[in-house]
Amino acid sequence: MNHCSTAQQRSEWISQLLVPQPAHGLLSQLSRTHQIARQTLYRWKVKGAQALQAALEPSHGPVKRTIQVQEQVLTLLIEAHASYRDIQACLLKLCGMRLSLGSITAIVQEAGRRAQDWLSQQQADTPRAWALDEQYSSQRGKAYLNVVDVHSGQVWATLPPVAVDGESWTLVWWYLHEQGLVCERSVSDGGRAIQDALSQVHRLASQQRDVWHVLHAASQVQGRCDRALHQLQDRLPIIQRQAERVAQGQKARGRAPSANVAEHEHCIARAKYVTQALRYLWQELQTLLDVVVLGPDRQAGVLSSTARQQELEALLALVGGTARAGCAHGAAGDPVLGKAAAFGASSSAALCRRPR
Repeated sequence: MNHCSTAQQRSEWISQLLVPQPAHGLLSQLSRTHQIARQTLYRWKVKGAQALQAALEPSHGPVKRTIQVQEQVLTLLIEAHASYRDIQACLLKLCGMRLSLGSITAIVQEAGRRAQDWLSQQQADTPRAWALDEQYSSQRGKAYLNVVDVHSGQVWATLPPVAVDGESWTLVWWYLHEQGLVCERSVSDGGRAIQDALSQVHRLASQQRDVWHVLHAASQVQGRCDRALHQLQDRLPIIQRQAERVAQGQKARGRAPSANVAEHEHCIARAKYVTQALRYLWQELQTLLDVVVLGPDRQAGVLSSTARQQELEALLALVGGTARAGCAHGAAGDPVLGKAAAFGASSSAALCRRPR
């Protein structure tokens, strides 16, 4: 039940109760004089103290909340790769916050502008090693072009989706040179567009292949060989049933039926050999590409760069020989393994390719 008193009267009564040491019996006296329940006076006292504290606190709440909203929007955009509508839905569901698409767009554009301003102010006093990478976008034939410092992780340049060719990388190179940056060596995936740009604008003493793309190509080769082996193993029961039909004097079914169980088992054995050999060689490749490689003899210590290079060349020669054996076996009778081995041969050739 609401008491029939004005806000000014209530503030006068509550101000008497908020003093550090009110007079004894003051609350009872106010209750009897103005016909107010003691519980109501206690409730008004707590509410008045909270209002007084909130009025005297520094007013940094809206600014802090704005910063939190910006961090939440940019985190969803960068870490979760969420679209603007997905960001809007996540903020509403998780934070109870209604944010328009225009506000989200403004936050992202402002963050991009600050990032560009910051990038334009970065300078390097000494020649640096650059990592060049292409991140393909949803637009066909276009990618983000990124240049990152190998040692510090500093992002020197990042371009929106453009055509992946030597001309685009040449423009990136010229832009960085205008900023006063000098490249002493580059690290890339060995793509044709990057190599064309480097041959046009600058001949570096050292051009390296990055380890991630090398191991990624190796995993692709291993995956195709594993799938080829599984396909051969899945076909074995079918060939066994075909052989039973032929033994019973019936005609084998299918467009190109095979009823030779022994020959197919031999194909499986050869495919298993190629698959296991490549898996072992890829494990050795990963070991040789580590930052520190120990020699076969513990007393010898760290493997020298010359010895590591010789080991890599020998390993890649074994990869090429294994892939060629798989291609020959595929030409002899199994096209699935032949295609996988041919892909392994081309990938191993790519691994051996030196930048120009």
